[in-house]
Amino acid sequence: MKLLFVQAGLGAGGTEKIVAMLAAHRAELGDEVHVAAMTCPGAGSYFAYPDSVVLHVLDRTDGKGLLPLPLRRLANIRKLVRSLSPDACLSFLTKINVLTLLAAGSSVPVIASERNNPLAQSAHPLWRRAQNVLMPKAAAMVMQTDRARQDLPARVQACAQVIPNPCAPVEGVAPSPDGNRLVAVGRLDQQKGFDLLIDAMSLVREKQPDARLTIYGEGAARACLEAQRDRLGLQDVVALPGKSARPGEWIRNADILVLSSRFEGFPNVLAEAVVSGLPVIGFDCPYGPRELILDGKNGLLVRDGDVKALAEAIDRLMSNPALRAAMADGNGHLRQKLAPETILALWDRTISDVARKGAIKRGKHLVEGYSHANA
Repeated sequence: MKLLFVQAGLGAGGTEKIVAMLAAHRAELGDEVHVAAMTCPGAGSYFAYPDSVVLHVLDRTDGKGLLPLPLRRLANIRKLVRSLSPDACLSFLTKINVLTLLAAGSSVPVIASERNNPLAQSAHPLWRRAQNVLMPKAAAMVMQTDRARQDLPARVQACAQVIPNPCAPVEGVAPSPDGNRLVAVGRLDQQKGFDLLIDAMSLVREKQPDARLTIYGEGAARACLEAQRDRLGLQDVVALPGKSARPGEWIRNADILVLSSRFEGFPNVLAEAVVSGLPVIGFDCPYGPRELILDGKNGLLVRDGDVKALAEAIDRLMSNPALRAAMADGNGHLRQKLAPETILALWDRTISDVARKGAIKRGKHLVEGYSHANA
């Protein structure tokens, strides 16, 4: 089988991680796998790919051009689809879903996957409207949580399915007995709510002077977050070192993960933490945290956007080593549910079904075309 994955970039991120894992898995099964991305870091893909997987960086081929960037990207995706003629395309995130569905037309079946919360994203509403119009043309629609599936237009829910992200425990997790090493991970942008977390840390410090927070990630909000930290006098409390050196490295120097997002799709770092036995605290934002945080068992779920409640939850967990230890053992069900072999099997079934139906459809067209030509 020949598969084409299409995503926005090859940097660090939840979608990029899942595409790399899924592409490697399908290549191991013997598929011819191509991964297209609009952009790529200068040092290459953040996540490793097997040598057998072919990477295509499409923005390198668009030249200066006179067309707007979305139209150039559409043309590049269409050109690649036509040259490869894959058995199926798998696209990820709103804008890429729209462009891939347009580029593939009716010739190649598309499995479109929404990895964020399209109701809350700051992208131009035209993208969301376009996806709502085009989603019925997808051979399958993959969402990460049932709450996200329920927010799809009614005509799309019938062909949508829920496949959460695969997540295996990270080796070497060793929380300290002090419980004062807090971590947060993600892009430095408004969605991740690190401004709310820094505000909460100013309250935490009053009761927990030894608390230290490290925010791993990079993004456009860095200057604003550093200015906020300095204004609150938290220079010795909050560190922003950039991305972790290697995927998952952040978890080895953590006692508690804090998720302060305003909205999510399926927070990978939260999944990594819970299956690895790291206590977690998170806002009950849409979507994801409620599916991963079993309040009081493996972490603490906080009312969405409540900074004071977030600070109180951090103080409670830091002050109770027995509770933290108990939470480390409360994730057996999630470990099984999110096990890579479990999730990859769901993807395999979806890909096989879509490719089979696409082959039947193409075969029917070939027969009809032959009949018309000889009529």
